[in-house]
Amino acid sequence: MFPSGFYRDENDELNVQGIKIDALTAKYGTPLFIYDTGLMKERYELFLNTVKSVKGNIHYAVKANDSVNIIKFFGKLGAGADIVSIGEFHKCVAAGITPDKIIFSGVGKDKNEIETAIRNNILQFNIESEEELDDIYEIASKLKLTANICLRINPDIAPNTHKKISTGEKETKFGIDNENILSIYQKLHKLKYINPVGLGVHIGSQIFDFNFFHKAYLNLKTVADNLKSIGFKVPTLDLGGGIGIYYDQNKNPDFDTYKKVISDLFLDSEYKLSFEPGRSLIAEAGILVTKVIRNKKNKDKNFIVIDVAMNNLIRPTLYDAYHKIEPVKKIPGKEIIADIVGPICETGDFIALNRKITEVSNNDKLIIRTTGAYGSVMKSNYNARVDALEILIYNGKSYKLKKTDTILDIISKEKIIDFV
Repeated sequence: MFPSGFYRDENDELNVQGIKIDALTAKYGTPLFIYDTGLMKERYELFLNTVKSVKGNIHYAVKANDSVNIIKFFGKLGAGADIVSIGEFHKCVAAGITPDKIIFSGVGKDKNEIETAIRNNILQFNIESEEELDDIYEIASKLKLTANICLRINPDIAPNTHKKISTGEKETKFGIDNENILSIYQKLHKLKYINPVGLGVHIGSQIFDFNFFHKAYLNLKTVADNLKSIGFKVPTLDLGGGIGIYYDQNKNPDFDTYKKVISDLFLDSEYKLSFEPGRSLIAEAGILVTKVIRNKKNKDKNFIVIDVAMNNLIRPTLYDAYHKIEPVKKIPGKEIIADIVGPICETGDFIALNRKITEVSNNDKLIIRTTGAYGSVMKSNYNARVDALEILIYNGKSYKLKKTDTILDIISKEKIIDFV
């Protein structure tokens, strides 16, 4: 039995499930995303243990990584899905997730998306405005089919996280203000083909101060208790996701503290609880392997140019995100301070700035850790660059996840106009 995750052997070479990373790059090339199902399973089981005391249901947040096989793997472990587009819905169905285990979140559901979801009898819509409710009601009435509706509350809580992934403040586009919940929940009960199923909240991602979760969940429970006290049914509370993971060290997410928060509020509660973890299940289970193209020096500045670019991993330039970088094989030599940059014609095309790293040579392989979430799923073909290959390691074997278009494949999708 091999340890889960990416580990070093007695020769200080990086392995996954008994396979050398160097052997995988020899077979598949670089850039290369590698996902370890061993660590995915370990994280899922840890989270399941965290929420089992409150009988919580897990719905994998597909936006973190929408590979059909990754969705399928979590589905086989028992997860449902949380989606934010009808494209993600179709991926879930392809992965074997049944619609009655799919929650449709997101502020911008198009009418065509809503109709498809209603026709397929999804578990619930997490709605973000009264205007969205009106659209759902119009479509449900036309189809004469019932839509299950959960209201997402905006509790006006600003967790200490990056502003681009903070979603619980009134200044953001997400959720319904507390003061409007009662009137909209009353409206739900008056509309035919609309079934009120509860309330939800999601205040953002990468949250480490769990007092913010406690505050948001307490607010949600208080609103729900008040609605119940005046005669409304509130069977379900959707607690979202957002547990922070550690990009700079090999450390488990703090599921223990999270368990204390939800147990304090919901142990022996009558509410049916849903959770939507994404990053905390998949981020650490993925790495991105890259090859050194060359070293460059400007005045006193060192640059390591690699074949991974911002089109493969946009998090560093978009979120100022940190990813640990290390060699696949132990490299003897002195440490330097360098910017680790890609080939794209943008100053913002970097993976790390002013990073301490052992001197490397052309063709050396490096790994960028914790890229399982919001890595490949945010890719582009900017600068006419093709996608990185992606593989999954399962039971000691590697599996290619998808066909990667060549540049000729990409060009073939364009219609060439005959300019005369």
